[in-house]
Amino acid sequence: MRFGQLSFILAIVIVALAAIPWAEGGCSVGGCGSGDESWTASADSFISSDVPLVGVVASANAASDTVYSRSFQAGIEVGKSLNLIGSGTVPTLSGAYVTPGSRAELFLAPEMLKSLDAVSEDDVVMDVSNSRSAGQAHLRGSVNVPARSFFYENGSLKNVTELAAVLGNAGISRRDSVMVYSDTFASGEATAVLLALSYLGQEDVRALDGGLDNWIGASLPLETKENVRSPVEYKPSLQPEFLADYDLVKSGTVQMVDARSFQDYGASRIENATLINIDSVLDEGRMKARLNDTFARLNASQTVVVYSDDIYGASVVWFGLKLMGYDARIYSWNDWQEHEMQKARQK
Repeated sequence: MRFGQLSFILAIVIVALAAIPWAEGGCSVGGCGSGDESWTASADSFISSDVPLVGVVASANAASDTVYSRSFQAGIEVGKSLNLIGSGTVPTLSGAYVTPGSRAELFLAPEMLKSLDAVSEDDVVMDVSNSRSAGQAHLRGSVNVPARSFFYENGSLKNVTELAAVLGNAGISRRDSVMVYSDTFASGEATAVLLALSYLGQEDVRALDGGLDNWIGASLPLETKENVRSPVEYKPSLQPEFLADYDLVKSGTVQMVDARSFQDYGASRIENATLINIDSVLDEGRMKARLNDTFARLNASQTVVVYSDDIYGASVVWFGLKLMGYDARIYSWNDWQEHEMQKARQK
């Protein structure tokens, strides 16, 4: 075979091979070329593609939902939808995963605690975050009733008529099964509202075991639509044993727990008070598992009164005591000071 004929045949073979559709999509991540530059270019191409990210599900309005983002740090189970409606945002998270199961076995009296995976459609879910605004992500079906609407500016509970109006206008009755939560458990917003509801005689009320941050950390579903319940008449049945007054504190028959800072405790305190503040009872945003150690100096058979100038912080300590079976009550440091100053002026 002459050289010219051989060259012609080789040219035909090369053209035929070029026409075969070996691959239509390009290289997989790290699959073509060599070196870091080639891998980075391929990875950037993948990230910019329409391939769905594990743990993040686009809603029908993905183009406008700001929560549909590749920076989303904790998603949901594959195959489930976030059910996000309209434009919304999700709180910044630490990225730590949270186990959603029950921790009831860690506490002697866990009746007031609602595990992350135990929230049901029968629960009336109250989002009591003071910082919530329209469009922010929250638990499905939850109604926003800010914690501050239960208290005056000085931290004391509003009167019974005002409290009943707050709950009735939100569509909550005393017979509802209520679960309260806020952005973070450490804020004390959920436990403060739980205290108020307990005082009003709410028949079934619990606080979520953690806050919205823990809920997202456990990859549980959210929504951004605003929920409204029809107003009802709230009929309180007061339970005064949840609160303490000056006479009880002054009687010397109760144990006192100071929930303020170490500096405030050192400067001035009620006689014989033990310092146990919010930092002593929390671990990674939830109640500590070893509260027996925290409360080791207390007598479990004697009433404990928790006081502070901050109702939110005091309520977290109070809640920890309730979980461990203590007869615990709340008192105001400001009330103590007012009575002591009045006594001093009368001398």
